[in-house]
Formats: sequence, C-alpha cells, structure tokens
Amino acid sequence: MFFSLIVPTLGRVEELRSLLLSLTQQSLKTFEVIIVDQNEDDRLIPIVEEFSDRLSILHLRSTIRKCNHARNLGASRAGGDIVTFPDDDCVYTKDILKTVNRTFSGVRSPEFITGSVITHEGQTGRSGRWQTEETVIDPHTVWTCLIEFNFFIRRSAFNAVGGFDEMLGPGTPFGSAEGQDLALRLLKKGFAGLYLPTLRIIHPDKPVSLNIARAYSYGAGMGRVMRSNRLAPAIVLMFLLRPIAGGIFYLLKGNIPFFRYYVMTFLGRVRGYLS
Repeated sequence: MFFSLIVPTLGRVEELRSLLLSLTQQSLKTFEVIIVDQNEDDRLIPIVEEFSDRLSILHLRSTIRKCNHARNLGASRAGGDIVTFPDDDCVYTKDILKTVNRTFSGVRSPEFITGSVITHEGQTGRSGRWQTEETVIDPHTVWTCLIEFNFFIRRSAFNAVGGFDEMLGPGTPFGSAEGQDLALRLLKKGFAGLYLPTLRIIHPDKPVSLNIARAYSYGAGMGRVMRSNRLAPAIVLMFLLRPIAGGIFYLLKGNIPFFRYYVMTFLGRVRGYLS
C-alpha cells in the first residue's frame, strides 16, 4: 500500500526536521509526505530542500491557520491508499508504517487504525487514557483509543465522510476532538476501526501550564462533538462527571493548578455541548 503523510505545520522548524529524519528511517518506503505550511515566511524552504533527495515531499502553502483546513487541503492532493496526519513535533518509530500496512492487508482489515503515544523517554504519554489491549473502536472507546497524529484511514473512507470538520481543532474555539468526530462519522457510515496499543508514535508531553490554558477550548471541542454526533446520554454524563470528580480530588489535595484544569475542562464541555 501507498501512504500519504499529511503534516500541517506552523512555527516549528527543528521539530519538523526531527519528524522528517525519522521518516527517512522507515522500514517501509512506499509513502509521500505532504507538508502544509501555514507560516507567512519561507523558513521551511531549507528543510524541504534538505530532505528532497531522500523523501517524496509536496510542499503546499496555506494562508488559513486552521489545522483541519490544512489537513483537508493536504488530503485533497494525496495519492496514497492510506492517509494519516502526523503532528509537526512527533517522531515515527521505524516500523510504524510497516505495522499499519500489515494490518490493513489482513483478511478482516478495518477502514481505519489508531494507536497510542509514548514520550521521547519511552514512557506512556499523558495525551489520553490509553487502552492496554487491542480494541474495536466504537462511540465509547473512541475517547480512549484515538489521537489525531496516530490515525490511519483508507483514503476512500476519508473522502466518503468529507474529511475533517473545519469548525473543530486548533485555530478554532473548539480546540480538540476533531479526530473523534471524524471516527464517529466513519462509524456511522459503517466503516470499522481498530486500536492497536503497540502502535506507538513518539510525541512530547505538553507542560501542565499549557494544558491548563487549553483546557476550556479542548473541553468545548469534546462537548460539541458529543452533541453533534448525538452520543448516548450515559456517555455524555460520564464525560461531564469525570472533570467534576477530578476537580474535587485535586481541590482536597490543595493542588490548585490541577483543580483549575478540571474546572475549565468541565465548563468547556458544557459550553461545547450547548453550542
């Protein structure tokens, strides 16, 4: 199979270089890289030139600073059987594409595959509550088995649901859950998804201060996605109660930063659900 790796990027140079370097070391070589450059200047020109003899790179420019717009723009130019959307600050381990290719080539292969996150130190990333066993994706497990930069989709399925919702994700007031939204729409179309816990991509954990600053926007994204996809009331209630419980726990411990994080998450989810 042929893969299209679509990389929206803004403001990063050395991180993008690290990603591209990791791609030159992939054990499977049948892929292209589509860089969607949202910078106003030409800072990425030297990076593209540096790797142009080792990777098949298409360099697109976009004046619209919305991550999902960039993803959809890149996908519109993709030639691969499989599309995927690595962050510009993640790193691929050498057998990622080989593993995904083998899974998609199986007898009962899904239409999309997801995996988990590890840090550069090899620890489990804090970016989600990751399942420890292979799991079929459904409206409940989608919240514990998916992150956008470790999300591989058959291009035909991606196109069938119209790609990412450009009203969600970084660059919008609803800063997260765009991957869950896409997966839920895929499921509604009858496409099957599979989570592989051993399919790990390296991504740095964000500082606590940054997570707190983003909590409201990220919560709003999740709330909006739960409402727009008409999730069961039990699922909605669970994800509204969790931040309340977390906030009480950290307030009793005297950890005010984490208390604020859970409060803002709760308020964001409510705002997003009511939007």
